[in-house]
Amino acid sequence: MRTLTTAAILIATLARPSAATVEKEGEGDDAVIREAFIRSAARETVLRIGLPDCIAYALQKNNDIRIARIEPKLREDDVRIARSAFEPSLGAEYTLRDTTVESTTIFSPPESKIRDINFDAALSGRLQTGTEYSLGFLNQRYRSNTEIATLNPYYSVTPVVTVTQPLLRNFGITVNRAEIIIARNNRLQSEEAFRSTSIDVVSGAKNAYYTYSYALEGYGIAEIFLNLARDLLEINKARYAKGLVSSVDLLETEAAVAEREKILITAEAQLKKAEDDLKYVTNLVEDPELWNARLELVEKPLFTVEEADLVRSITEAFENRPDYLAKKLDLKNRDITILVKKNALFPTLDAVGSFGMNGLDDTYASALDRVSGKYADWTVGAKLTIPWGMGDRARYDQSKLEKARAILDLQRMEQTIILQVRDKVREVDIQFRTERAAREAKEKEEQNYAAQLERYSAGQVSTHDMLDYQEKMSRAQLDHMKAVVDYNIALINLDKEVGLTLVKNDVRMEENDEYTLGP
Repeated sequence: MRTLTTAAILIATLARPSAATVEKEGEGDDAVIREAFIRSAARETVLRIGLPDCIAYALQKNNDIRIARIEPKLREDDVRIARSAFEPSLGAEYTLRDTTVESTTIFSPPESKIRDINFDAALSGRLQTGTEYSLGFLNQRYRSNTEIATLNPYYSVTPVVTVTQPLLRNFGITVNRAEIIIARNNRLQSEEAFRSTSIDVVSGAKNAYYTYSYALEGYGIAEIFLNLARDLLEINKARYAKGLVSSVDLLETEAAVAEREKILITAEAQLKKAEDDLKYVTNLVEDPELWNARLELVEKPLFTVEEADLVRSITEAFENRPDYLAKKLDLKNRDITILVKKNALFPTLDAVGSFGMNGLDDTYASALDRVSGKYADWTVGAKLTIPWGMGDRARYDQSKLEKARAILDLQRMEQTIILQVRDKVREVDIQFRTERAAREAKEKEEQNYAAQLERYSAGQVSTHDMLDYQEKMSRAQLDHMKAVVDYNIALINLDKEVGLTLVKNDVRMEENDEYTLGP
């Protein structure tokens, strides 16, 4: 099994300067790029390309792919933002207060002067259970002009732990992690959208590849069709010179040659159009060295029988279709939203507790040493807040209605998927039987033409009949090739419908954002 990355494609097939390289070397000069395109138009270039190469080219520089790839990264940032709600924060505060007031006691000077310095630090945050915590470290230096204080100045050190635990509203891990869960589901949804875009690109590249292969075969058959008429014309010229055929036979053959030349020109136009379409979906039109290259296919379309079972295909569609999986993720988000809205109906009842120790002395170092459980400060309590109004109830009812609508949308999508998959399975079966019938018709027409050619050599078949046999054989050959291509396209469409396009073509996105084809 071949392995092919976009980086390898770039090195192997674009060894000549690419459009981006030319622009860089020319420092953005559009004239340099135009000259590169003009130069390549003046020379004959052939690019041998296979189906895996077309897929790699299509994925390599597709703008839709680039845009869709950004979205999952944005949603990953949303996940990190949601997680940040549980990240602790470190805060610090420094205050200096100087107060001069008239004394109110006979034991103090007429004016009371106080200088109070506070430096507090705290580590606070919220746990996924809804618990809010704060680990504080409070420091104070207090000095006054009073003469009755035993310590002046004095230093106090107070480490304190405060915990607030919701008991009703905002209680529970799921409620508190709701934003994280929704952000993760949104990221998964964006990945499914990216996968859907990739499936469209790969399917489009494969369709263009098989359409071009059909155009190539059609041109080859038209060329053979013309040569058969030319050969017949040469035979009739020789026979006319000997008086074995009439001028009418000669004229009819000449008319057939002219008509088939027109058919060949039409086939050539269709071939060029199909070639341009393939270059467009593979982004070769953007390369100044390859935009005008003649494409040669490494392999021709083959008729490989693949079983298309309806039950299995429907099951695979429900397991792999990006749009269906994204819809199910949306339903999960709505379940989380309902849970949060329901929780918001409860009153707020929080248990609050704190515990601290303190130390006090005339120096900071000794105050720090005196911190112990002997001088403790603790509180226990509760806070109750009862919401007033119907806003929360309305939001809860609204979320339930939105989920009900989402369920109906999902059910409708399931019905649509079943019908779409059934149509694609039927198409595969129809094209399979069409190919068998077309192959048998082609073989019979080829055998019949060979037999009629012997009869014509013996003079038993007219020129008009021979031209008719040639047309029937060429038409049968073209019909068979179209049946082969249509069967392959039917398989492509079925893979796309069940969401297995990337798996069937061994396409994977690596961590470095490069596509890999093959194991």
